[in-house]
Amino acid sequence: MNFRAVPALLGAGLLAACTAPDMTPELVTYRHYVALGDSFAAMGSRSAPTSGPLECFRSADNYPSLLLIDAPVAAGQDVTCSSAVTADIPGQAAALTPDTDLVTLSIGGNDIRFAEIAGCFRRAMSETLDCPALLDAPVNEQLDSVPARLDEVYGIIAEDSPDARVIATGYLPLVSAGECPELEAVPEEHRAWAVALTEQINDVVRAAAERHGAEFVLPAGASEHSACAEPVQRWTDITGEETDAYPMHPTPLGQRAMAEAVLGQIRK
Repeated sequence: MNFRAVPALLGAGLLAACTAPDMTPELVTYRHYVALGDSFAAMGSRSAPTSGPLECFRSADNYPSLLLIDAPVAAGQDVTCSSAVTADIPGQAAALTPDTDLVTLSIGGNDIRFAEIAGCFRRAMSETLDCPALLDAPVNEQLDSVPARLDEVYGIIAEDSPDARVIATGYLPLVSAGECPELEAVPEEHRAWAVALTEQINDVVRAAAERHGAEFVLPAGASEHSACAEPVQRWTDITGEETDAYPMHPTPLGQRAMAEAVLGQIRK
């Protein structure tokens, strides 16, 4: 080997490294971000400050708020509402403008009586209740109507913000299959019904997003972080007493997990 050539080769390599084009994808900065949706987007930790009307309060550490801090957005607004159904989206859509180019959407769960389901399971922890028998028929009737309602929601977004990138977020499961110390008084087959129902509403939300050219996001491994997990691992909780969460809602850790999942999707 010609050792006299080594410095020249090294110099050429360094020069090439310095002059080679940067192949890192350019990070898009969005002009205007709007968060639409219900309590699974609105409600974070109980100890966090809240904003919005009393019936629509939203936590300062929910996933839209975290995205407003971490995501590449120039400006944005969180108009999520803790009790929202699809029929409430036209009111929230007042925040949309022709310049809105990023929208997150969490909606559909309350249309199938999420609050009633959650309340039933919470009561079933201390009294004998057959929540599937009480709620299966009305819930499935509502579930059948959700696709058309979501189509209307996407139509509103497309009309008000035709150039917006829309990311629909799925529902973090409250319970999972197998052992569940938090709900040991509730029969496993009843919990299996709730697990299947969460999967169904997420399938409906995902399908609607696909129909309208939107994207669907749910953090990987969500079923491993339900209220059946250890408190420090929970993304959702039943009582919220050990996680600073609102009962039957995402924990602060769950909101962070959703924010990270959405941020990862944004950066693709």
